Amino acid sequence: MEARRYQPQPQVPESEVQAPLIIVGNGPAGIQCLVELRRRGQTTPVKLFGAEPWAPYDRVKLSTFLSGSTGFDDLTNLPAELDDSVEHLVGRSVTGINPSRRWVEDALGQRHPYSKLVLALGSDAHIPSIPGTDLSGVLRFRDMADAQALMARRLRSTHTVVIGGGLLGIEAAHGLCRFGTRVTLIQHADRLMNRQLDSEAASLVAGSLSESGVDVRLQTSVRRIEGSQRVESVVLADGTVLLCDTVVFATGIAPRTALARKAGLTVASGIRVNASMQTSNPDIYAVGECAQFQEQVCGLVMPALQQARVAAANLAGSQDSYTPVADSTWLKVMALEVFSAGRFIDEERGLVHQTLVYRQVEKGLYRALMLRTHRLVGVVSVGPWPERQQILNRIADGRRLLPWEIWRFRLSGTLAGGPAPVGQWPASTVVCQCRGLNRGQLQTFMGEGCDTFTLKQRSGAGTVCGGCEPLLDSLCQGGMARARSVPGGTALAILSAMAALLLALAFWLPSPGLSSSVQSQSLFEQFSRNGEWRQWSGYGVLGASLLLLLMSLKKRFPKVPMGGFSGWRIAHAAIGSLALALLYWHTGFSLGENLNRWLMLSFIGVAIAGIGAALLTRFQAALPGLDGLRQGSTWLHILVCWPLPVLLIFHIVSAYYF
Repeated sequence: MEARRYQPQPQVPESEVQAPLIIVGNGPAGIQCLVELRRRGQTTPVKLFGAEPWAPYDRVKLSTFLSGSTGFDDLTNLPAELDDSVEHLVGRSVTGINPSRRWVEDALGQRHPYSKLVLALGSDAHIPSIPGTDLSGVLRFRDMADAQALMARRLRSTHTVVIGGGLLGIEAAHGLCRFGTRVTLIQHADRLMNRQLDSEAASLVAGSLSESGVDVRLQTSVRRIEGSQRVESVVLADGTVLLCDTVVFATGIAPRTALARKAGLTVASGIRVNASMQTSNPDIYAVGECAQFQEQVCGLVMPALQQARVAAANLAGSQDSYTPVADSTWLKVMALEVFSAGRFIDEERGLVHQTLVYRQVEKGLYRALMLRTHRLVGVVSVGPWPERQQILNRIADGRRLLPWEIWRFRLSGTLAGGPAPVGQWPASTVVCQCRGLNRGQLQTFMGEGCDTFTLKQRSGAGTVCGGCEPLLDSLCQGGMARARSVPGGTALAILSAMAALLLALAFWLPSPGLSSSVQSQSLFEQFSRNGEWRQWSGYGVLGASLLLLLMSLKKRFPKVPMGGFSGWRIAHAAIGSLALALLYWHTGFSLGENLNRWLMLSFIGVAIAGIGAALLTRFQAALPGLDGLRQGSTWLHILVCWPLPVLLIFHIVSAYYF
């Protein structure tokens, strides 16, 4: 894009034009602020600035992008609110703010007036002051540019040293070691994720990383990075020299405050804000990693999104206040799930009166609850825990744990004896912690019912860390979603019932026998015993069977052009019913002998399993408990189908050869 000198525009009276709201930063916090404004019915014109040269993306999933398990298209999840009513300036940074005249200036020198301004500037990677950080091969892991630079080096790097054992450092080390690169993780503290995990949980994470090939070194630091022009080695605090060609810094964040400081706003570690997320200038708000509320700068996505919701509410005329909630972390290292929230680390143990621990070492399970006056104030766990969201809600509501809940946890590791269906949770219970969406709000988005994919698109739930996706599945399978219908389910059920009736009649009625004379032959026998008609009915059964086998590829290969899935499923049932009718015409459902008997049994087994799977598909929406039975019948339908092509070939060869 060619830069142009800013030309002053003729003055337009303020009564004739409405200055837009400007949001500087199109990361998660900036996008969330826009979404919340539109959902509150605000139609104020918006200008959205993004300094990076690509569309907004999910920064939480950058580690999966680095490891190669997620493509760039999977990182972008543009909300419907980012439409033509929003002027989205991608790759355009803001270089100056004039609070007195209420305009911002961009990198092209153009000035944009604003009615209100939201700063969602994010943060930079913190780089420690050690010698050698300017060498080629020294990288960081913070944004898309960093991830792409690491991807460009991961295949040619023989040894990468990752500095920082926090959330980003672990994800970077795990993502890089998958490509055969030797990876060493350096952590100055006595355990990994020392701000999110206690000692025992951190040791389990370190063990998992070591098993995946990462060399974890604790209680040490890098004294300097050595090399002539490129990285050649790092020297640790104890004098150990590690030969390497790449160094990755994941050592925390530095809030971006230069723009605010230049504009005269109050800045400490971050941009100072009050409970309404207003800066020292009441027309300018700050949210996310660039903002500092009281003495805290948030470094996780959940509080950043919460701040964006508060700012949007106040911009819309409400009087909302930001109250920090217990930070929660959910991470997957290999197949290991790690979860923590509230007060749990060793430094805070003085605020904890009692710790309850449940562990199953052989299964890799560790769960610890921290109590103060019998109220849950912190939790840390390693391994799957279906109650994770309910635990967060218990920390938030501050209710005392009852004696039987404590004993149940000691014995089974659960507080409520297992997770209740999400549809039965109170409407105010938060389901998606990142987006701050409770069960009542999600069911409003569901309307008459929808599947999980549609609910995620409508609400944004499950699109940040993805940890609540099982809860969304549960919600869509129960409560209001039970009334939803399977697309094409009625037609599928009718065809399946007709096929079942045909099969039942064929076995209930006596098999047509041979007549004693030509004159007494029935109509069925006249045609079915006719050689030419019998041959054509056999071809019909063969053609329908081959078509059904071909159509089964639709589910395995979605890009095969056979129409929509529901239509394909109905056509599959219709052709299956036709194949049964032709089979009856060809055989009278006589089982025959030898290979013919096995062929008939295979045909009948495939038909019965298919009819069962189709009927269960129709009724699983009303009765979620049938889902496992439906999956079982579907797999049985596929399993019984495997011998059918071979038996058909033998039947055709034997019929024509002999």
